[in-house]
Amino acid sequence: MSVKGELLNLLADLSRSEQKVANYIIANPQAVISMTVAQLAIAAKTSPSAVIRLVKHLKSTSYTTMKVDLAADVSKNQSNSKFYADIAANESLTAIEHKLLANAQQTLQETSDQIKQTEITKLVDELSNSQQILLFGIGASALVAENISQKWSRLGYAITVDNDLNLLLPKLVSLNSQSMLWIISNSGESPEALVAANTAHKFGVKVISLTRFGKNHLFLASDIGIHTSQPPEDQQRIAATSSLLAQFMVIDLIFYYFVSQNFERYSKVLAASRQAVIEYHNNFNSEDYFSGSHESSNQ
Repeated sequence: MSVKGELLNLLADLSRSEQKVANYIIANPQAVISMTVAQLAIAAKTSPSAVIRLVKHLKSTSYTTMKVDLAADVSKNQSNSKFYADIAANESLTAIEHKLLANAQQTLQETSDQIKQTEITKLVDELSNSQQILLFGIGASALVAENISQKWSRLGYAITVDNDLNLLLPKLVSLNSQSMLWIISNSGESPEALVAANTAHKFGVKVISLTRFGKNHLFLASDIGIHTSQPPEDQQRIAATSSLLAQFMVIDLIFYYFVSQNFERYSKVLAASRQAVIEYHNNFNSEDYFSGSHESSNQ
């Protein structure tokens, strides 16, 4: 993972003085490469001890190693000056294509780098023992919830997808211990997501969350928390492109691992469901269908 990616993932968990250092490095990576600890502390308007504490949070073994890693990141990003950027006015289609591809590659790689196998294993075990899954997400997160529903419903799970608390909350009252609520929120700070999690706990329902990295409030309110990397998106983003890509990848990873761990049972179910769709397409005659539809509309 790049130094910038690590810092973005850690940002919410750092002290205020450490955040000053992290934000300075994120904004001025080229300048930091040639700075001493004392110089960086002065530039970030904090103390040398804050710089040292920040380095200890990183995978780098020392301040010098961190600068070497940072230099490598800068060199890599110079070959793609549009990296981490949102679109601008009157850009060419090729420029947008390259920018989106670079953002996607970095997001997926950094998400892969920070995935915790222990959490995914816990989730797979929980899914194996569950009979019903409730899914909740609003906005772009609702798309991820629908993706989860499409996958696990093929395995025979009872799935409910909601993006409205008025529909979700009454369902939580009657759930049993073999049910779970899976909440998707990139920020982990959506008020609706937090209300859903707290209400689920009130009625003894286990809560699973999918959020970006960090100790956000939804993660802290979850029994099992799955993370994606901090997405390379501007605050004034026009679409949740990178965050959605990361979330979809993690869902695919969980699904394939789940099937792999229960291969004998679910490989047959998936094959049968696929065969049912194939037979439907093979037996469907579009000419007869549209011809009949046309005739009925004229009656």
